[in-house]
Amino acid sequence: MFNFKKTVRKYPAATRVVKSTRWIHTNELKIGMYVAELDRPWEETNFMFQGFVIDDLKTLHDVQLTAEYVCVSSEKVAQVSADSTHRLCAAMRG
Repeated sequence: MFNFKKTVRKYPAATRVVKSTRWIHTNELKIGMYVAELDRPWEETNFMFQGFVIDDLKTLHDVQLTAEYVCVSSEKVAQVSADSTHRLCAAMRG
């Protein structure tokens, strides 16, 4: 028989959005990635905006012709134990 009490967490989980940025070679670019920065000034490019999503092959190819490295930004949703912040603060006071 399934024991529900054993599966209930002592501390509820909280949802957090985790943002990250990293520099990659333009050969690693894929459709759907968000380009936040180029390895050259935006003014030296034909792009109308500073920061955009690679939404088609033409844009992907244009970025690869313009820059060698780009900074891509991403976000993901993570579940974190609600007491994890408390434990971190307590450890730092320690």
